Amino acid sequence: MKKIAIIYGTRPEFLKVLPIIFEAKKRNLNFITINTGQHSNLLNELENLFDFKPDYNLKVQDVKSSNSELLSNIILRINDILKKENFTQIISQGDTLTVYGASIVSFLEKIPFYHIEAGLRTSNINEPFPEEYNRRATTLATKLHFTPTLNSKNNLINEGILEKNIFITGNTIIDMLHYVLKKEKIKIEKKNYVLITAHRRENIGENLEKIGCAIKELASENPNIIFYWLMHPNPNVRLQVKNLFENSTQNIKFLEPLNYIENVKLMSKVNLIITDSGGIQEEAPSLNKKVIILREETERPEVVECNCGVLVGSDINKIKKNFYKEIKDENINLFSNPFGNGDSAIKILDIIENEN
Repeated sequence: MKKIAIIYGTRPEFLKVLPIIFEAKKRNLNFITINTGQHSNLLNELENLFDFKPDYNLKVQDVKSSNSELLSNIILRINDILKKENFTQIISQGDTLTVYGASIVSFLEKIPFYHIEAGLRTSNINEPFPEEYNRRATTLATKLHFTPTLNSKNNLINEGILEKNIFITGNTIIDMLHYVLKKEKIKIEKKNYVLITAHRRENIGENLEKIGCAIKELASENPNIIFYWLMHPNPNVRLQVKNLFENSTQNIKFLEPLNYIENVKLMSKVNLIITDSGGIQEEAPSLNKKVIILREETERPEVVECNCGVLVGSDINKIKKNFYKEIKDENINLFSNPFGNGDSAIKILDIIENEN
């Protein structure tokens, strides 16, 4: 008898597999859920927000752990549950060490692995680190690849993956976004707010300093606009941001991490988003928000192609130039989201259930 293990370990992964879990429950499928605990406290809070409790919480994260230690712990703990539960299939999403570790177990134990959000690529295996390596390596162990877009499908074909094993399904985060917008009756508006997030490893240090300088200048030049900087749990990021804005203007507001529902409510109201987040890039078109992307390249080029996003890296002049270009536009943009329309989970489970 088939038994699915749905494995996640970070907040973004949970949000992107939750529509799969909802749909699997509707279909009365035989499945278990495993939270590796790669993100601990904040992920548990997110689970509580949606009144969800996984079958297993592995609590693998230790602040002292290196990436290698974390990966080995993930592999060992998933394998322990495999011996107990005898699951026959693994579904996992994205590009973290949780996903990579789960794919290693599936390959070595000859269990079919189904990869959600497959095929995302940059041209540099070190950027983002270690996610770009994780997703490329995960591809090798994957039986069926569920890509969000045609671009990601073509990335896999160019790497020699058989087209018959690749399915364009959209991105499950759009399922989740639609669910929250409807449940919370959230209205999309355009107020005098700007949302900022910056946390990626490649931006910590000199790049974050330049980003901070640009935001300080923009805030000083635009006292009528409120700049909401959403803080990240990473202590290195928090310390640098705190030092950068010791004497900041009053219209820069620093927010502690918001739960997903509150985050969607804020994004739905802002005029503009400045971010290095991949997830926000996916959600922004559905919220009709333009995104200034604080990266040199993105594994989600569709955002740029649909004119919803622009790449600026950490260049102060580019950040400011694109800010003024977008902030003057008072009309609400209408974007067609290249990552789907909210039915990805249905498509994915249809394919898995009908598989020979």
